[in-house]
Amino acid sequence: MYHWPKSEERLNRYARFLQGDRLTLYVYYWGVVQNLASNFVHKHSFFEICYVNGGLGIYVEGDAEYPLYEGVMFCSRPNQSHQIKDVNDLDILFVAFEPDEIHSNTDDFQLYCSSLNTSEIWVEMTTHSPTVQIWKSLLIPSESSSAVPISLLPQLAHALIVSFATLLGRTGKRPEAVPLTSNAALLIKRAKLYIRDNLRSNLTLSEVARYINISERHLSRLFAQNIHESFSSLVRNERIRAAEQMLTQTLDPIKDIAERSGFSSVHYFTRIFAGEKGIPPAAFREASRLRSGTDQ
Repeated sequence: MYHWPKSEERLNRYARFLQGDRLTLYVYYWGVVQNLASNFVHKHSFFEICYVNGGLGIYVEGDAEYPLYEGVMFCSRPNQSHQIKDVNDLDILFVAFEPDEIHSNTDDFQLYCSSLNTSEIWVEMTTHSPTVQIWKSLLIPSESSSAVPISLLPQLAHALIVSFATLLGRTGKRPEAVPLTSNAALLIKRAKLYIRDNLRSNLTLSEVARYINISERHLSRLFAQNIHESFSSLVRNERIRAAEQMLTQTLDPIKDIAERSGFSSVHYFTRIFAGEKGIPPAAFREASRLRSGTDQ
C-alpha cells in the first residue's frame, strides 16, 4: 500500500523545520516502519507520537501497560521512561518533535505544550480521524505518481502535528472561542445580506431565521449579543441606508425610492426618514447636491 522506507526518507529530508503563523515546530525524526522490533526502556527530551497501522504490541510507560493494535495512537512525553515490547508484525508511524519557542507566539506555544503535557497517553479507534488521514497523505503510495508533491509536505506535516493537540490533548476554552465567534459573525453577515437583498419584501424575523437555518430566538440573541440591535431596528436602519444611497446617487422619484426601500407608503417613509436624519427625504437630497457641488 505504501513505500515505507522511501516515505520515511522523504519526510526526514523535506519536513523537519515546520514554520506556522503562530506555532513553529522542529522535527527530530520521522518513522515509517514495518515490523518494528521491541526496544529497551528509554526516554526522550521531546514529544514522540506514534500511530499503529497494523500488528500488535504493548506500550509501557511507568507502571502502566497499554495494548497496541491498528487504530491506536499514543504519546510519549518528554522525560517519561517508556518502552514498546511483545510486538507481532507491528507496523507503526511516528514523529519526534518539539515546539520552537523562539519562533512561536508565546500564548500558542504554551497552550500547545500544556495540551500535550496533560494529554491522554493512549487513544484508540483513530483510523478514520482527520489526523490519521493527514498522516497517511504524507506517505508515498505504492502508485508513486499519486504521492503528495514535496512542496506540500511542510504544510501538511505542520497541520498534522498541530492536530495532535485536538486528538490527544485537552485544548481548554481558548481555542473553542474562535469557531464560536466566527460562526456568530458569519450568521449575522448572512442575515444582513439577506435583508439588504430583500428590502422590498415584508421582512420578518422568522423568514430570515429560516433562511439561515436557525431558530428565531437564536437569531434575536445573536443580534442582541453581537451588534446590540434588535431585528426590527436593523431592518429599519438598512432601509434608511438604502434610501439614503438612492437619494444621493439617483434622480428617481421619492415614491419609487420609498417602495424599493421597503416602506409601505411615501408618508411613512418621510416620517421615518425625517425622524432618523432630522430632515425630510427631498430636503436631504437637495442638501446632498449642494454639498457635492452639483446642480443636477
